[in-house]
Amino acid sequence: MKFALKLGEKVHDAIVTRVDGRYAVVLDGTEHLVDARKLEADFYSFLYEGKSYEVAVESSGARYVVRHGASEQVVELADDARSGRDEIHRRAGPTDVASIMPGKVVRVLVGEGDEVRKGQGLVVVEAMKMENEIEAPRAGRVRAVPVTPGITVESGATLVVLD
Repeated sequence: MKFALKLGEKVHDAIVTRVDGRYAVVLDGTEHLVDARKLEADFYSFLYEGKSYEVAVESSGARYVVRHGASEQVVELADDARSGRDEIHRRAGPTDVASIMPGKVVRVLVGEGDEVRKGQGLVVVEAMKMENEIEAPRAGRVRAVPVTPGITVESGATLVVLD
């Protein structure tokens, strides 16, 4: 599988293939062999260069939040195929924008009827003393905002519905 990953402002080319029960990941032309196993829910175990890592990977559309210990990285799929799939989903009807983590809603940045662009902040959720801005996975009009500041949400809870 070939795709483009956006990490920060930089886009990386990645090719992932399965080889003898492991994954060969070619990232910007350099191959890495990784043994990856799903442990439960959003938790994975990776063996890479003789070291073991347990990470949490939470997804929201084409955006993934990867946590290892106190470290957190946001990875976005930036390939054209993903954009095409987003357009298909857009044509398919409303999109629920879900919380990628349990936490407390501290700010709602949009209201019903607002037009939003892809990547625009919709809601800010505080988790583990960090504020996380949940962004629009695509452009659209806000159909509903079923949350208000001060409420607690679980991972996967609908924060905004986009038309």
